[in-house]
Amino acid sequence: MRFLTRKFGKFLKNRDGVTAVEAALCFPIILMLVFAIFQYAIFFNGATEMNKKFRDASRQVKLMNSPSTSELETLFAAQIDPDDQDRVTLNVSRVDRYGESFASVDMTYTYAIEIPMLNPFELTSSYQNLVLLSEDL
Repeated sequence: MRFLTRKFGKFLKNRDGVTAVEAALCFPIILMLVFAIFQYAIFFNGATEMNKKFRDASRQVKLMNSPSTSELETLFAAQIDPDDQDRVTLNVSRVDRYGESFASVDMTYTYAIEIPMLNPFELTSSYQNLVLLSEDL
């Protein structure tokens, strides 16, 4: 034991390169955090844009005179960008509540965050709205 202490003692006291080793260990974690922040910002931006488009389409429904469910689906589907077709799920249906006719619009925006060295993580944003129709469908 004494032999090992004498032989390797100077290596145990030597602190050269410790900073490089610490940086090599911390860099992948910091890199994953940076990628996660950018990916979440992309998701948040896309979800916010979709919500704005569907709010605007909901306002347009109020100007329509006696729209059918297929016309409503066409109007809301036109708001979806071709790039987002696979990320958006849309459901438009007629609902009778409170003695009035409404169009129930349910939209789900799904985005998979891909962070290096980790499995993809899926985020989901939902938009639900009841739009009062001027007349029955």
